[in-house]
Amino acid sequence: MASDEYPLLSALESPESLRGMETELLYRFANETRDFIIDSVTRTGGHLGAGLGVVELTLALFSEYNFNDRDKLVWDVGHQCYPHKILTGRMDDFDSLRQWEGMSGFPDPAESPYDTVKTGHGGTSISTAMGFSLAWRGQPENADRKAVAVIGDGSMQEGNAFEALNHGGTYRDLNLVVVLNDNNMGISPSVGALSKYLSRVRSSTWLNDRLHALQQTIKQIPRVGDAVEDVLQRWYHSFQGIVPQHAMGIIFEELGFFYYGPIDGHDIDALREAFSATQWMQRPVLIHAVTQKGRGYRDDVPEDTCYHAAKGTVKSNAPTFEYPAQGGPSFTAAFADKAIELAEADDKVIVLTAAMLEGTGLKKFQKLYPDRCLDVGMAEQHAVSLAAGLALAGHKPICAIYSTFLQRAYDQLFQEVALQNAPVVFCLDRGGLVGNDGATHNGVFDIAYLRCLPNFVLMAPRDTLELGRCMDLAVQHDGPTAIRFPRGSGVAPDECVTSRPFGVGEGELVADGDAGCIVAYGPMVYVALEIRERVRESSGKALSVVDGRFAKPLDEDLIFSQIDSQPVMFTLEDHVMAGGFGSAVAELVQQKRRQRSPRLELLALPDRYVDHGTRVEQLASANLDLETLVARVLERLGQIEPVVRLVSR
Repeated sequence: MASDEYPLLSALESPESLRGMETELLYRFANETRDFIIDSVTRTGGHLGAGLGVVELTLALFSEYNFNDRDKLVWDVGHQCYPHKILTGRMDDFDSLRQWEGMSGFPDPAESPYDTVKTGHGGTSISTAMGFSLAWRGQPENADRKAVAVIGDGSMQEGNAFEALNHGGTYRDLNLVVVLNDNNMGISPSVGALSKYLSRVRSSTWLNDRLHALQQTIKQIPRVGDAVEDVLQRWYHSFQGIVPQHAMGIIFEELGFFYYGPIDGHDIDALREAFSATQWMQRPVLIHAVTQKGRGYRDDVPEDTCYHAAKGTVKSNAPTFEYPAQGGPSFTAAFADKAIELAEADDKVIVLTAAMLEGTGLKKFQKLYPDRCLDVGMAEQHAVSLAAGLALAGHKPICAIYSTFLQRAYDQLFQEVALQNAPVVFCLDRGGLVGNDGATHNGVFDIAYLRCLPNFVLMAPRDTLELGRCMDLAVQHDGPTAIRFPRGSGVAPDECVTSRPFGVGEGELVADGDAGCIVAYGPMVYVALEIRERVRESSGKALSVVDGRFAKPLDEDLIFSQIDSQPVMFTLEDHVMAGGFGSAVAELVQQKRRQRSPRLELLALPDRYVDHGTRVEQLASANLDLETLVARVLERLGQIEPVVRLVSR
């Protein structure tokens, strides 16, 4: 960006320059920062609204704390961090935002020492910041250090956040500051009793100001100062309960936190005063700041989610061939349409999601069946346990949660669902590599973390037409099921491999050949078919292609029919190798100890995190791009001698 467009930001040497700066100048920084985010992110794409809502808050934090070598700052729901990144020297990197080998859309310690942790999920910041505070506790040299957690954008609804508040409040001398960024939003408007409670509260800080002044005076009194201060604190807590404008503080005060607020989160003077007024307190503090998500961008547009993320206008330089091939309807839309169809046919069908009505496509379901669409807020553990209870009570719950977010409810998957054999249908959107959201959001572990749980059935449709068949099967199955499908669209309907009815554990031979076999999982079936075509063109050899369809239970008869007749077998999946579909096939082959096993090669993601970029770039980095896959198959075919086809058993 030209320095004359953003002169203040361009001249900023470090965020330490903001300390003690005049408020009027900070507002000029805020205007430049907001303009820069809108200009840059609407071109590159990225999470727009959350950052716009914390511009003044971020400036106030850096003007009052020293995050260079003393204090620590932890951002919850990491997409709030764009102003933070601009102020910490990464303004020139925004053209590469969320692009391959470019700047992450979330905090990343590899980019800057100001980024404390790499995070993209919500509800964890208080626990992490508390860890720093506890590590410093009792050390005189660290007595003035503050660990600051900025939590908001819906994540205060997380059970993890309340667990941290409950524990943190037991330490009277903990230098922990929690900044509640209350914008009444996640991706969608926040839901639940806490959200409604927060939204009712707008008050002055008169009582806080008076208490601070009294405490400062009392602390100067030798010996008796601490005792009087303790009495004053108890009186203050009680008084809050009968003063309406301070009712909000009760829940946090009872948890052991000094509550300050609520204050206008766009008023820099008020924010600085809050941070300054609580600096001297060596105890847990919660500062309640009320902000507007997306402030300054399309303020006149009433649509709640229009500013959450910008798609961007800059075209990627990545190859155009995507997997699966584009052109058909999105898997998300196909899921939502099928859920509506199932609900029309059976009034026992009910859907649940965790703050992802838009992301899972269920907004239109909610309009048709508001009483049968439960958005529990950012609380995946509750969603899974609630679904189990509904299932055991005779309903047919469909729990729509992204693959990467379902991990957050693992114990509930085990105890409340699998152990009870509760017939819950889990629809795992964003299964596989998801592109620009990167490592925190890639859904590449779900087969592994679900396959080890008894009673679960795992399936993956190759296209949107089969997704409907999978959902039909799942709602009738007497036990838990999980259906994974990717982000984006599948193949066009007229290009789909003809589908036929199938039962639990039935795969399908979709193309025959005798040079080897590729057993693919989910939409990777179409990648396997493309590999088959290129291998045939290159070598004249014909591969068979099997749609595994089920990772649990496997179609043993179909797999062994190929083992008995092929010189080599490949498995292909958009998932890590450890514990994935290929691992399931390898375990089966080893356990059955067949007289003759093929040379088995697993084509899957490596044992490392894949960073942000386009899906094509991610696949290439993992050696799962089409050119590399074709080369690997041809190389292996050249190493083996043809065998006589055996009769299937």
